[in-house]
Amino acid sequence: MIWRKPKGPVSPKMQRKAIPEGFNTGRIIMKAMRESGVSQAEIARQTGRNASTVKEVRRRKSTQASILHEFSIVMGIDLFRPLSDNLPEHIRANPDTARIEALNAEKETLNQLVADLKAQLAQLREDNGYLKKMIDIFSKDR
Repeated sequence: MIWRKPKGPVSPKMQRKAIPEGFNTGRIIMKAMRESGVSQAEIARQTGRNASTVKEVRRRKSTQASILHEFSIVMGIDLFRPLSDNLPEHIRANPDTARIEALNAEKETLNQLVADLKAQLAQLREDNGYLKKMIDIFSKDR
């Protein structure tokens, strides 16, 4: 697709503006590299790119989605999340958001239940040990 200068006036929504801080992919990538501990050389090796190319991508304010995807996989960090979190609410509102939040709440409840059950199991094992000792004592007396 070839970009052509528009013939008429451009909508204020579509006029080129400075990239907001939250959309600066270079900074997002550098922060993710620090968090993940993955080096520039490691990203270059795993993506099949030159280290100088990775360095250049880190310095850019915007990057192709395919490159962000590759870097996300190498670092194990979702580089798209900071970008989508900066979108206006009406755009990023996902119909599944409520379901996801409900599932996360259910997950927390289940995690708490598992922790409680583990504590009960530990107590039962301790009680079982005492009962075994008592049985041994009573069986020796006979």
